[in-house]
Amino acid sequence: MRLLLCLVAAGWLLGATSCEPPTRGCLDIEATNLDVSADAPCEDGCCVYPQLILTVNQEYDGSIWRPDTAYQNDLGQWFRVRSIAFYLSDFSFYQNGITYGVADSLRMQTFGLQEDTINQAFATDVLLIRRIPTEYKVGTFRKSGVFDQFECRLGLSEERNRVISGLAPGGHPLARQADSLWLNPQDQFVWMQMVVAKDSAQTTLADTLRFTAADFGGQAPFLQRMTWLEQETGFDFRINLTVNYYELLKGINFANSDQTVWKSKIISNLSTSFDVSQ
Repeated sequence: MRLLLCLVAAGWLLGATSCEPPTRGCLDIEATNLDVSADAPCEDGCCVYPQLILTVNQEYDGSIWRPDTAYQNDLGQWFRVRSIAFYLSDFSFYQNGITYGVADSLRMQTFGLQEDTINQAFATDVLLIRRIPTEYKVGTFRKSGVFDQFECRLGLSEERNRVISGLAPGGHPLARQADSLWLNPQDQFVWMQMVVAKDSAQTTLADTLRFTAADFGGQAPFLQRMTWLEQETGFDFRINLTVNYYELLKGINFANSDQTVWKSKIISNLSTSFDVSQ
């Protein structure tokens, strides 16, 4: 009789346990909020996936670059960069010859080639780099492992360059900027803008260098590096991009006021002015 009571009690306890609601949470191992204590998947799309996060370090010959500070170039000339802004876009990472990028997209209105407008989907991987902030969220990046090559554009693709700036969402990098990085439907966007005073005096009038598609022959150049970048499953993918303005402005003779010559030299210096690391 006692054995029978024990068996009945054990059965009751087992039944009571099985009636308890399951603990729900994110069970996707690729998510950043994997819940190992959960025994059932969440029903409301609770999983959060890794973000590609870019930290931009702006330097002058190994030291932090400070706007409107007097620096000496490789020719011994003093100058000041009052401000700088540039677009980065189309981030790609190579693994065994296969390219991976961000998963998020956004639809935007663009100028068509026949004077019409087009609703077009773009990846979210376009950034407008200024002095601050230094950390940028590029978009969701779910691929893990080791990548052996990195590339991104300085500037915008032909399609992105046709985005109608006035219709872009507020706060988006391609929305209207206070310093006129969108010019007009013909000239479109300024891909890089530098305000440079060609001596050390704070009162010197500055030259504004605006680089558009025309300066690059219509094609935004790719910044490419063979490198070793590792992404761990379930964690944000953090990388560092360093731009060295000493290298970018190397060889420019500020005694020559021809902006065309300045711009040509800056463009030729691009490939040695950027680096990427973790």
